[in-house]
Amino acid sequence: MFEGYKVGLALSGGGAKGIAHLGVLKVLEERGIEVDHISGVSAGAIMGALYADGNTPEDICQYIKKSDMYHMLSLTMPRHGGITRMDQFGKFIKDKIKAETFEDLRIPLVVNATELNDGKNVYFDKGPLLDCIIASASVPIFFKPMCINGKLYVDGGLFCNLPAKILRKKGCDIVIGVHVNPITHEDKFEGIKDVSERVFHLSVNGNTIEQKKECDILVETFRARSYGMFDASKAEEVFQIGYEDATAALDAVDWDELRMKVRVSSKYKRR
Repeated sequence: MFEGYKVGLALSGGGAKGIAHLGVLKVLEERGIEVDHISGVSAGAIMGALYADGNTPEDICQYIKKSDMYHMLSLTMPRHGGITRMDQFGKFIKDKIKAETFEDLRIPLVVNATELNDGKNVYFDKGPLLDCIIASASVPIFFKPMCINGKLYVDGGLFCNLPAKILRKKGCDIVIGVHVNPITHEDKFEGIKDVSERVFHLSVNGNTIEQKKECDILVETFRARSYGMFDASKAEEVFQIGYEDATAALDAVDWDELRMKVRVSSKYKRR
């Protein structure tokens, strides 16, 4: 469909809502849209890495469901920087991803995390893979920071929860963005976990505005809002939401207009 052009896919954070990314990937496969580069943060980094490693969207969905995300989390003392550790989660990722480095992946991947020491967004696309994925998904307060080369990192969504612009820098002509945790109205909050999740989502949503502008095609899964950050028990339902919303988004695209936009942009870049 986009022969001769490089397609990038940006996958947002969003906890278990990130399973919707898999439904989107399934639609892209069915429509023959080949992804040349993936960027991801938090849940998007997890799904992106599993897919870039060669797993099918359906298989990844089953991996996540069977893992039961709540059972991956082990309590730790607050002095460690979070109320849970990601030891079991790290083991899960290590068991499911064959690639040990970014360079080993079948599809190039870039993930971002927040460096606590200097307070900045950092992109990883080279070297060891596992710790970068865990760092990107380490939601503050819930998880203790990940240490990489003497620096502490937490969830990349704090500065960039939809890493689309980086794909332009990677030479992508067409960028497809998937935002799985858009803000919607919520009526009630049951306990500190619900409040903490809501505060985190509100804090990261603002930084997606400029990133959305970089997307030629944007998929937003508003219907996934009722699913908890760590509840993977309804994995198939979230997968289906991603599939249906991606189908609707692609059906709404004016392909002739998009191809013209890409041709003009490509000519401009070559000058």
